[in-house]
Amino acid sequence: MPMIQRIGSRLMALWARPGIWSLLVCLWFGFSGWLTVQELGYWRQHRVLNWDIEAYYHYLPALFIHGDVRDLDHVTEVDHEIHPSDGQFRYGIFRVEDTGWDCIKYTYGVALFQMPLFLVAHAYASWSPTPYEANGFSAPYQLAVVLSTLLFVLLGLLILRDLLLRYVDDRCSALALIVLGFGTNLHFYATHDAGMSHGYQFFLFAAILWSTVAWHARPSLTRMSLLGLAIGVLVITRPVDILLALVPLVWTGPGGYTSKWRLWRAHPGQLAAGFACFLLPLIPQLVYWKATTGAWVFNSYRGEHFVWSDPHVWEGLFGFRKGWFVYSPLVLLGWAGMIVGLAEREQRRVVMPLWIFFAVYLYVVFSWEQWWYGGGYGARPLVGSLALLALPMGMLFQRLFAGRLIVQVSLAVLILAGVHLTLFQERQYRITLLRWDGMTQERYWQIWGKENWDGVPAFPEDVPSGT
Repeated sequence: MPMIQRIGSRLMALWARPGIWSLLVCLWFGFSGWLTVQELGYWRQHRVLNWDIEAYYHYLPALFIHGDVRDLDHVTEVDHEIHPSDGQFRYGIFRVEDTGWDCIKYTYGVALFQMPLFLVAHAYASWSPTPYEANGFSAPYQLAVVLSTLLFVLLGLLILRDLLLRYVDDRCSALALIVLGFGTNLHFYATHDAGMSHGYQFFLFAAILWSTVAWHARPSLTRMSLLGLAIGVLVITRPVDILLALVPLVWTGPGGYTSKWRLWRAHPGQLAAGFACFLLPLIPQLVYWKATTGAWVFNSYRGEHFVWSDPHVWEGLFGFRKGWFVYSPLVLLGWAGMIVGLAEREQRRVVMPLWIFFAVYLYVVFSWEQWWYGGGYGARPLVGSLALLALPMGMLFQRLFAGRLIVQVSLAVLILAGVHLTLFQERQYRITLLRWDGMTQERYWQIWGKENWDGVPAFPEDVPSGT
């Protein structure tokens, strides 16, 4: 009996530890993500490295297996073997006429994140007893891509957990992480479509926000260097996201912009180090462009451009084709927190930089010529920016949980319903009920609540598959 009492008291002490619930949410995300990856089994079927994901990844086998990032003829052979019937031949690669070399359309940031587990997979596949080819595309490599994405999304959630606990209690932190991890399309891009840039963007957005808050609270060379490095890596992961630099630029401490100016004047060496760390990740990309194209800076998105006079912000947020608020409606809780936060001085310091960022970012993102960004679930270019909604969301929950019980219960029910809807629509996407592109309002309500194709007409000009 005394032993049982001691075990019971230790368990009670564990549950009473500050931050335990938000930590459990993060751990559950990682564990359930692993279960989802195993259930999908895309890595076993060679379905991970496809289209954009393969194009991001080309740097790794080219560098570590074939020893040349300028000659990518090996990709043709791999494409014929892995996906011979869907037209994915040298996707994301073009031959530069002036130099005769191959150039990869995408910058190397995604490959940088995937490199550690790629090397593990390559060592494993190269081990003679294994039945896998050490060609960069067999099952171990495909699994490495998925796990690298899941790992960095998990790290992003852990970073946000630390940041949230500085502002709100553990209960509200846990709820915010539940919304982000399970109630938005972040879950989809961490599991179903792992290998895209969006999961890594989420990690970097979280790291940049954390570094910004940390440096303004206690300036140090390490924190500013991490901030500059994270922004630099973000740029070579998705160049347009350099706009996130607006957040640390306009972020202030309790003393407002006067104290921020004093901080800058007091730490010029730290600012210089931060800028140097920002430039560091850009150098390999500039060298690569020089070696393949002959130019230090090169626009590899040939024929694609922004249309500044015709942004599609409304469609990008509310449209049924890919609308952010349609396919991740719990995102609205973060925006509600941004609105409510304007009413209090301390919270206004947090949300105003986010308002400034989103005002610019949404306009730029949805001014892209293909504003729906091809196939995918929901508004995929905004997945990274979900990290910025953690604080306003947590502060909103703190305010609501200070109210009446009916408000608390209603919030919990709303979150559970939103999480269920998001995960349910993921399953619809998996069997192609929810189309990867071309969704309409009519089609959305046509498949509402449907778990299979029974009684559902085929998508226009398409034969249903995945049943």
